[in-house]
Amino acid sequence: MQTIRNLFVAAVLFCLCSSFYPTSQYVPILMLRGDMEKAIKLESPRPMYEPGKIYYKAPYLFIVEKYKGVHIIDNSNPASPENLNFLHIDGIRDVAVKGNVMYADNAVDLIAIQLNNSITEVSVTKRIENYFPEMTSPDGFGMNYSVWAKRPDNSVIVGWKKH
Repeated sequence: MQTIRNLFVAAVLFCLCSSFYPTSQYVPILMLRGDMEKAIKLESPRPMYEPGKIYYKAPYLFIVEKYKGVHIIDNSNPASPENLNFLHIDGIRDVAVKGNVMYADNAVDLIAIQLNNSITEVSVTKRIENYFPEMTSPDGFGMNYSVWAKRPDNSVIVGWKKH
């Protein structure tokens, strides 16, 4: 009888405490690892909605679109920059370039991408899996239990959206 009462009290306390515990205003955007790895590709230029970090490597500007990819801008003529391409990389937040190699985060992975001189072709030459910790939501929380419990095996958080 004591055990049943203790379980009941624990359940009531859990319900009370969880109703006061703040939860995230965001839900994770999940992708299967294989899909995320195959989704890196060069696309037509697109408008910038939420430009983030900028990296300059003459004559190009590389502007990160958080969680989406990189805008590649030819800045040979600073009075009239030309939006060349968009490099789709799910889960990206940062980028750096050395020589003809771009280093970027692909959610939790660090990738090296070979760029040709005119940036008309790209290829992933190296991937270090799980190099970065899994990203938390913009408000600092992780996944709530109901989302975590339904999370597919081998999935990766590639972004967050408000729900």
